[in-house]
Amino acid sequence: MQEPEHETRETWAVVEVMGHSRYAGRISQHTALGGAMIRVEVPALDGIPPFEKILSPQAIFAITPCTEALAREAANRFRSRPFTLLDMPELCRQPDQRRLDFEDDGDYEQDER
Repeated sequence: MQEPEHETRETWAVVEVMGHSRYAGRISQHTALGGAMIRVEVPALDGIPPFEKILSPQAIFAITPCTEALAREAANRFRSRPFTLLDMPELCRQPDQRRLDFEDDGDYEQDER
């Protein structure tokens, strides 16, 4: 049975995450899969579409509430980007050309016990 999702009060903030990542945008509590998470809605920037990050509270170093204007300015400075999947079909379909094939040339004796 799927648990219903719900959200609570929203505010604008800068969110600092362990691993030196920073996101700025509208934040809210997001509950899914039985636990509370933090949703950050990063606004659109020049050339970067808007996106969301759902973060575990344990991964967050700091949350600094601020005005919408300051959050948008911070998002523009951070220039965080949404996750992008790369498709590299040629590299995935070809066998590894760097692999060396070693033939048994008899230099090593097998341990017979």
